[in-house]
Amino acid sequence: MIDAAAEDEPRAPAWWYAAIVAHDRRTPDVAVLTLRPTSPAPSSPGSNTSLETPWWPRVWRHYSFASAPRSDGLLTPQVKAVPAGWVSSALVHRARSGDIIRLGPPAGSMTVDHTTDTGLLCLGGGAGIAPIKALVEDVAEHGDRRPVEVFRGARTERELYDTDTMLRLQQTHPWLSVRAVTDERARLQLPDAVHAYGSWTEYDACLPGPPGMIRRGLATLRAGGLPRERIRHDAVDEPDDVRK
Repeated sequence: MIDAAAEDEPRAPAWWYAAIVAHDRRTPDVAVLTLRPTSPAPSSPGSNTSLETPWWPRVWRHYSFASAPRSDGLLTPQVKAVPAGWVSSALVHRARSGDIIRLGPPAGSMTVDHTTDTGLLCLGGGAGIAPIKALVEDVAEHGDRRPVEVFRGARTERELYDTDTMLRLQQTHPWLSVRAVTDERARLQLPDAVHAYGSWTEYDACLPGPPGMIRRGLATLRAGGLPRERIRHDAVDEPDDVRK
């Protein structure tokens, strides 16, 4: 991905240095970083970026932005530390304000089409709340009045970080509905809860989050009649029956 970006060097750099100016731990294994690039770095609502740390050079991992593009140029990727995750663990447990990291160009296709008023359905589990929050902020900034339905999944209420932020947005914007789905016994998966709630055939859908949830969400929404071309999600290998 970085090599491909280097081919566009005359037009844009392949990567940017960025200083960590804030390190906010949302849970013991989740942090939101606030980065100040040394030169303006592009971003878009719902996109993600690749990060490289000084502790693991040449090892890049993708993380989503937790807010729409800011006027001050600061970027806010959200990172969840995972077992054996060299980069994620370093960014959550080791990184501090003042550290310098590198970030790559934005990637991802989870964007809002502002030429339509079609409803937007967002399913977020784990760190998937970050791009959803960015998309909601983007809808609000454009003055859209389309219905936006957000389903936030977690095993416990403790893992529902940033849901309070979404609920405050809901109080301000009547077109936004936010629902939390928890199940400590992991018997009810988020896509199943969304399917049980109603029909979404008239909506566009966004599916950020863990690969397993994305695959299950794709299968559930497709089985419910939502066309594949109206479902956007993070990159993940899809089963053959979902691709069709």
